Amino acid sequence: MMKYTALIAKGVLFPDTTNPTYNVNLAPFIQDLSAYYCLLNVSSDCPGKFTLHVGGWLNISANETQAFCEGGCAQHTQLLLKCVKYVKQNYVFRNKATINNLNDTINIGCTQGFNGTSLTSASGSVIATASTFSVFALLALLLY
Repeated sequence: MMKYTALIAKGVLFPDTTNPTYNVNLAPFIQDLSAYYCLLNVSSDCPGKFTLHVGGWLNISANETQAFCEGGCAQHTQLLLKCVKYVKQNYVFRNKATINNLNDTINIGCTQGFNGTSLTSASGSVIATASTFSVFALLALLLY
């Protein structure tokens, strides 16, 4: 019984929805679920239209730039993106935007003004990561 209590407390059996970075992210499904939980954290600084969702579209017009950037919503959105990155580094939003795409959109938008669009990746996928390289390296060693 004590073993299961420890697992429950660590978020293995029941994921932590309020702080998804505490979840043990071993399976891709748990990583996706934790990323979703990150996006559920809302702030009064980000009214409905400014709230980041799984769609990935930052719907901010040029007229709303100051409200988004100086009202605390930009900082809140960047914290959400940091949370998503902690639980799943290669997360891709529905519009094919990556975490880096949205961070760049916020940085560019807050300095030059928004235009209602978000930067997205052409393919929506990561070409190669450190883990991908490690798998290929291990395969190469096994073959030789």
